[in-house]
Amino acid sequence: MALLRRLRERGGETVYAPEFHREVEESYAGSIAVPPDVPLVITEGNYLLLDEGPWSAVRDLLDEAWFLAPDGDERVARLVERHVRFGKSPDEAREWVRRSDERNAALVAPGRARADVVVLGDPV
Repeated sequence: MALLRRLRERGGETVYAPEFHREVEESYAGSIAVPPDVPLVITEGNYLLLDEGPWSAVRDLLDEAWFLAPDGDERVARLVERHVRFGKSPDEAREWVRRSDERNAALVAPGRARADVVVLGDPV
């Protein structure tokens, strides 16, 4: 949330944002420079529209929020494929999706009501 505040309130200074590296499942701090003349910043994250705890304050820091709502089967297939691509066996990937990713999907689903735009299906 501090990063979103810095981006919104920057006074002519470059703001540095982290970059997530899926291959090591870690963010590298200060990897992305956002100069003051950048007119549009796009951020993404599962919890940005969550209406609980500290996450509930994020929505007010966003000018516009979009919620991507792909078909459930397509979402699962993409997640499994991504986990396999980054080292899990197909069985491990399916189990991870079932136990972790699907819980997250259920947790964030109500956030679509806080979005300005809901994109249904496969926008690609």
